[in-house]
Amino acid sequence: MVVADDDRATRALVARWVQTTGLSVIEAGDGEAALLCVNAHLARVAVVILDVMMPNRDGFGVLGALRADPATHALPVILLTAHATDEPDVLRGIETGAADHMPKPFSGPLLVARVRQLAQQRAAAVRTDWQLRRAQTAATRDPLTGLANRRQFEEVLVAEQAYAKRHQSPAALALLDLDHFKTVNDVFGHQSGDRVLCHFAEIVRATLRVEDHAFRVGGEEFALVLRGTGVQGAELVIARLRAELSRAALILGSDRTSYRIRFSAGVSPLDGEKAVAAVLKEADDALYSAKRSGRNQTAVARV
Repeated sequence: MVVADDDRATRALVARWVQTTGLSVIEAGDGEAALLCVNAHLARVAVVILDVMMPNRDGFGVLGALRADPATHALPVILLTAHATDEPDVLRGIETGAADHMPKPFSGPLLVARVRQLAQQRAAAVRTDWQLRRAQTAATRDPLTGLANRRQFEEVLVAEQAYAKRHQSPAALALLDLDHFKTVNDVFGHQSGDRVLCHFAEIVRATLRVEDHAFRVGGEEFALVLRGTGVQGAELVIARLRAELSRAALILGSDRTSYRIRFSAGVSPLDGEKAVAAVLKEADDALYSAKRSGRNQTAVARV
């Protein structure tokens, strides 16, 4: 936790009491130093104790800055002040978001009890936030490859089509299907099949730009949504992906067979003028055209 007070003796006394809770203490001598300490050690900070009267930004100023920053807005803050019972100061602290006011001189046991309570509440809130984030990730990510899943694909496809229309910018959809993937599972086993899927996903991630999106939408089926590039640009991206895969063979099975992933692709423009369902069907039809024409190639939708 962070204790900020311009009086060294008060700061040391607060630190000694707080350390009886098992929390480590970082000390700061003024308001700006307090903010620097909180931001530098955010993962370790459970509670912040601020003296109201400090140089280089007072306690209210520090509290306001913490509340304005999304990364620190939920940190519990105790204000230490000689005017803890003065109504204007109490009201200002409440309005700014203080968890508590304590008078100077303070009661050590009372301070310890309040710090312990706030630290426990903070820990519980962090655990809840982590669980929510984990649940959200599970709902939108494919657990095997780490790529976004079909549910996320459908949402992003709608959003990127709207973006393309709003900005009059080109975009493209590519559907990819690994060739002869069933043979990998039949010959080398499902564990090797999983390795192939993960390897393919890794190469896709390394090949795409930051603004592009990749998804696993089925067993061996993948999708790319490419922003700011048309069909020709998408074909170049897919060609790059094929080249990277050809250089990155996998060793499968007990006989250490060298296996290079091959895939078929169907591409359709995502220009914002057609319904998403129509774009998806065009890309899907192009994909099956590539499959029928011998696989390991890219077909472009007829538009």
